[in-house]
Amino acid sequence: MVRSLFAAVLLLPAFARAETAPAPVSTPGEELAVPPGFKAELLKSATKEEGSWISMAIDDRGRLYIASQGKKSGSGATEEKGRGGLWRVTLDAQGHVAQWDKVPVPIGDAMGLLWAFNSLYVSGEGPEGRAIYRLTDSKGTDTLDSWTLFKKVPNGDGEHGVHALVLGPDNKSIYIVHGNTTPLVEGISADSPYRNYADDDLLPRVRDPGSSFGDRVKSPYGCVLKTDEKGTKWELFAAGLRNPYDIAFNADGELFTYDADSERDVGVPWYRPTRILHLVPGGEYGFREDTAKWPDYYADSLPAVVNIGLGCPTGVKFGTLSNFPDRYKKAFFVLDWTFGRILAIHMHPKGASYTAHNDVPPWHLAEPLKSDDVEEFLRGKGMPVTAMQFGKDGAMYFTVGGRGTQAALYRVSWVGSDAEAAKLVDESFSADATDAKAAREFRHELERPAVKPTRPWVEERTRAAEQFDRFVYFAARARAEQMPLEDLRKLALQDPNVRETEVSSLVFPTPGRYVPTDVRNAARVRALDGLMGLLALARVGNKEDQVLVLNAVGKYPLDSLDEELKLVKLRVIEVSFARQGRPSTEFVQMAVEKLGRHYPAKSFPLNRELCELLVYLGAPDVVEKSLALMDKTEDPAEQIWFALCLREATDWAPAQRERYFSWFSKMQDYHGGGTAKKYILRIRDQALEKVPEADRPALLALAEKTVEKPPSAPLMPARPFVKNWTMTDLEPVLAGANKGRDFARGKRLFGDLLCAQCHTFAGLGGLAKGGAVGPDLTAVGSRFGGRDIINKILDPSRAINEQYASFLFTMKDHSMVAGQITDENHFLVTVIVDPFNGTKENIPKNGIAKREMSPVSLMPPGLLNTLTQDEVLDLLAYLQSAGNEKAPAFSK
Repeated sequence: MVRSLFAAVLLLPAFARAETAPAPVSTPGEELAVPPGFKAELLKSATKEEGSWISMAIDDRGRLYIASQGKKSGSGATEEKGRGGLWRVTLDAQGHVAQWDKVPVPIGDAMGLLWAFNSLYVSGEGPEGRAIYRLTDSKGTDTLDSWTLFKKVPNGDGEHGVHALVLGPDNKSIYIVHGNTTPLVEGISADSPYRNYADDDLLPRVRDPGSSFGDRVKSPYGCVLKTDEKGTKWELFAAGLRNPYDIAFNADGELFTYDADSERDVGVPWYRPTRILHLVPGGEYGFREDTAKWPDYYADSLPAVVNIGLGCPTGVKFGTLSNFPDRYKKAFFVLDWTFGRILAIHMHPKGASYTAHNDVPPWHLAEPLKSDDVEEFLRGKGMPVTAMQFGKDGAMYFTVGGRGTQAALYRVSWVGSDAEAAKLVDESFSADATDAKAAREFRHELERPAVKPTRPWVEERTRAAEQFDRFVYFAARARAEQMPLEDLRKLALQDPNVRETEVSSLVFPTPGRYVPTDVRNAARVRALDGLMGLLALARVGNKEDQVLVLNAVGKYPLDSLDEELKLVKLRVIEVSFARQGRPSTEFVQMAVEKLGRHYPAKSFPLNRELCELLVYLGAPDVVEKSLALMDKTEDPAEQIWFALCLREATDWAPAQRERYFSWFSKMQDYHGGGTAKKYILRIRDQALEKVPEADRPALLALAEKTVEKPPSAPLMPARPFVKNWTMTDLEPVLAGANKGRDFARGKRLFGDLLCAQCHTFAGLGGLAKGGAVGPDLTAVGSRFGGRDIINKILDPSRAINEQYASFLFTMKDHSMVAGQITDENHFLVTVIVDPFNGTKENIPKNGIAKREMSPVSLMPPGLLNTLTQDEVLDLLAYLQSAGNEKAPAFSK
């Protein structure tokens, strides 16, 4: 017996499979938009046998190595998983493909490739499972024919698994980046730069309702590892990342990445956009699962160089090895798979790090963003960009592919004049070069704990404190945490003196450094030094140290601090509570009184921290104050944060509970990412669990007051059968979607075919009661060509995004349950069995006999069979337009 309205769909084979079509053709290079003076060329379109390309490396002779997604059959994977493999590309003098050879090794599905030490390191699937393999030429025939296991990476598969490898500036070290679902490899050195990490949850988190693996993923989440040619020592270099795909060093020897967002979190206060990160030794970047993601102002984490917004990060490279004009030679090129574009990030030195400008609104995003510093260098239709290298000729080579999309290899070269190149000069680096270099050297010295400073560094240290150079103070705190605990206590608890002559502070834990008596803003320097020292002790101290920390933090009254330092002080208190436990009753009462006087504050960051702290401490008036803030703020994301915290509050009056649960009824039509509504419902349900059982029905009725009885699943408007369309029928006419199309009809068809029930598009959609159970389609035209889009509609089960997969559960009583997993704990799996109506079912884990991912998509086949040819083209044009009715396809 099947216990789901949708199980039949999940179990049935698709009846409108895409037929074998003519050889695919990728987007021509001349159709790609690039800046003046540049030329884009299509070098090669992949055949079906060559797969969908996802990573690339370049050897000492300028030959490219390209890997395709999908596990190779020789690796133990089934043919249905796709075709993996490796290819070597020899280029001619013009940068065109002269020779294409398959690398004869049983390794595929490689998401990272590195040529180093006369060998190719491959992060992929092979005879030893998921691992990093080292390929060599064993016979001297210029063929990589032999492999050895370099490092096993158990459970490192999937799109959030083990990714890129790069060679360090010393030409000795290898850096490897992992996504957030990859457990740490064995043998991590205890003296790694990244250490003393924890989630630091003060209140229980709400699990991600769109993830089936969140409760199994632990700190440090996405990370960068460092090793050597032979893999003899493994260090945890930096962590707290979500899912960066690639990393790269700039000309200064500094490491960067483009980290991913969770687009389903758009509209909730823990959403973090895709962002450029400067990765330093021991760097903490604050990604945590679920609602526990750190805001970027936490003093024991590091901020982004620049937020990018929506996107899907893949390959990255600096233009250092290019023959591009100066502005682009210094640029950080990052690939955005979702929107089919290559961005050139123009960073500027700032203290011991870098910065760039891009206006990104918090939490509420609906379209890709750009600015002068975040330049759209290349864009085109059907451009799911994946990997990039700069060739020996100074040109850019990049691939497109992934998730079964049409793969291709492109080349971008500078063909402009010297006069044009002379105008493209970035002067920000030369203008600030001296100060920036000194600040970075200062930071580097702090990052080397075994080396004591050899000169005072007075100006750099003072500037770092006055401007709160996060990177300098992060390095100083991290070094202090490596001291013997008794020495750290002395450092953290003494009064950092910058008003006199002798200095003993966090930045200089030894006396004898001198600061001029005219130090500007000495009080701020003193407070910052002192608070960061206490933060170090809170992170590594024991329970007995908590009294010392909480007494000492009182030396810095909130009234005397600016907002930045207030947030540092609150962070010290939070970390102490999270790591050293709940303080004594005396301290609780004192904290409630002192912190309560400042709540509510003037800014959301302060209110965010104060609300969480006061709920944790059980402040008697936190409920009333937080409800008032929920009424006052017009930003739903801020309201969600207060609702999240209040679910753990304990001191309620009946009228306050009614106000709180009535708020949920106002949020039923809230449009955010795919999990926004689900998070709100989960917050509501957890709050209800803490209400006396007799009161729950009335409060639930308030929360659902505006909800009508769920209607039956929406039906498609009655339409006559037209044709069982195949790719053979439609491919010859797909060019007709590029001009003269009807925007209004395409939009109407998107609704008539119920696409808007499961998908969001241009900020709308996701209308099903279960929320958006499919991916956002706004950028589908950027990452897929028309042929790929039609193919996915005709054959939706051809490639299923693992984030939106459904599962089949065979129970021990031989019944079956089918649906998307929305929650999982040690005892239950919760699935949406009817996404249109939002119907859920809790499945006891002890009753499950078998669990398997459904090979069939929730999206039914045959959706186009009631459309005429013109209607198919109008729908395709609408999907490719990103919701822009002025797109060229709609011109007459």
